[in-house]
Amino acid sequence: MPSAAFLRGKKGLFKRLREGGALTVELEWMLFDIYGSRGKRALEVIKKRGVTKRGQRWFVRGRVGEYEVVGTLCSCRDYVLNVVTGKVDVDMCYHALAKTMCELLDAYYVLEPEPKV
Repeated sequence: MPSAAFLRGKKGLFKRLREGGALTVELEWMLFDIYGSRGKRALEVIKKRGVTKRGQRWFVRGRVGEYEVVGTLCSCRDYVLNVVTGKVDVDMCYHALAKTMCELLDAYYVLEPEPKV
């Protein structure tokens, strides 16, 4: 369970992202301060256009492959081993963070049609 200090910082960051509509240097530093290395990785994947929305589904490119992110849930190793178990003072992995930031900003992601099966 993330700490109260973390949750306050996250709430402020997400509010500013939602209201501002753009990633500023100040918001980037705020992201790093709250999420640490996960914030840095999330920003890197966003800048490399590694967040994709296919229909209503979100996918984020990771180091090894692509992960589907549903809400703030991810199937990556970091999420399963560290976030879910509470070993870290954050509430999501960098894949989910990158997706959430793109969603809040309504920008910075690649939009693709849902594949026909």
